[in-house]
Amino acid sequence: MISTRINVDKALAQLDLLALDPRKKRRLLRGAGRKVRKQSRQRLREQKGLNGRKWQARSSGRKVKMLRRLGRHLQVHTSSENAQVTFANKRVGQVARAHQEGVTQRMDAATAKQAYGKPDYKGGASKSQAKALLENGYKIRRNKGKGWKRPSQRWIRENLTLGQAGLILRILRDSQAKKDWQIKLPQRSFLGQTEQEQIELSTFMLTEAVRLS
Repeated sequence: MISTRINVDKALAQLDLLALDPRKKRRLLRGAGRKVRKQSRQRLREQKGLNGRKWQARSSGRKVKMLRRLGRHLQVHTSSENAQVTFANKRVGQVARAHQEGVTQRMDAATAKQAYGKPDYKGGASKSQAKALLENGYKIRRNKGKGWKRPSQRWIRENLTLGQAGLILRILRDSQAKKDWQIKLPQRSFLGQTEQEQIELSTFMLTEAVRLS
């Protein structure tokens, strides 16, 4: 699982939030947690890490946004002392952690669907599929059926669907569809707070604490 603890140390150092009654304090912390959740969801939409840089693109070359469904699973949990932004679903949290930290992960069809959505098998073949097909000896007939030739990756991507390319590749490899596989994920951080966001959060909490007191 993965979560981020809301950093309220600066706010606590400037104002004694313990003066608030437990109900108001919890309300204040819930508001802080929602701000961090909103910022994390924005990074998911913009495909940017905590360092402000764009995430590394897919190895397949597909332009579809990555991890686009993770944001809906983010939840805010508060106590009388702090707040956390985390995932209630354990499997989704494991996927999020793998991308946040960049690890080698074992995937299966169900996990991949939760993280990336259902594959578009009628869409064009991916760059990695085109490369794999050529490495495994894929050829097409020449014009007018005179012999065979090795097509370009571009031809494969423009003339084969994702589903067709996958089926042909399995035939060439004489293998069945894998039930699970391992992938090395680059780091794609989104959950947490930047230094500027911590400053803004402290200001928000101080303003809200004064208003609620």
